[in-house]
This record gives sequence, structure tokens and C-alpha cells, in this order.
Amino acid sequence: MKRRNFLYVALIIFNLISLYFIIDLFFYDEIIGCVTTTGKRIIDPRDFAFLFIVTSLSNLYFLAFVIMERAFENKN
Repeated sequence: MKRRNFLYVALIIFNLISLYFIIDLFFYDEIIGCVTTTGKRIIDPRDFAFLFIVTSLSNLYFLAFVIMERAFENKN
């Protein structure tokens, strides 16, 4: 049981770290906006950031659901 709790905490920490990097990735959109005015063509990272943020938030949602389900489980 303790190993499972450790894995839950590790998954939460990993998702929170990835959310930090996703937010940092959104700031690159502003930098690319400055570069594109000079005529250079660069791929916009905003679409990838939205994909990553939806994935990370859904992981956190389902993990919270599993943890709450186990916490309120009826142990007869």
C-alpha cells in the first residue's frame, strides 16, 4: 500500500512540474511573435502547449478521482 501512495505522490509531482514547463512554453509564443515579424517562419508552440496542458490536467483529475475513491471506500 505504501508503494502505491509513493507512486501517486510521484505522479502528482511529475504532473505539476510538467505544468510549470507548459506555462513556460506559452511564453515562447510571445518570443516567436517577435521573430515572425522579421520574416523568418517558425512553428508556433501554442498548439503543443494546449495538448500537453489538457493531458496533464486530465492525468491530475483522474488521479484525484482514484485517490478520493480509495479514501472513501467502505471497508467492511
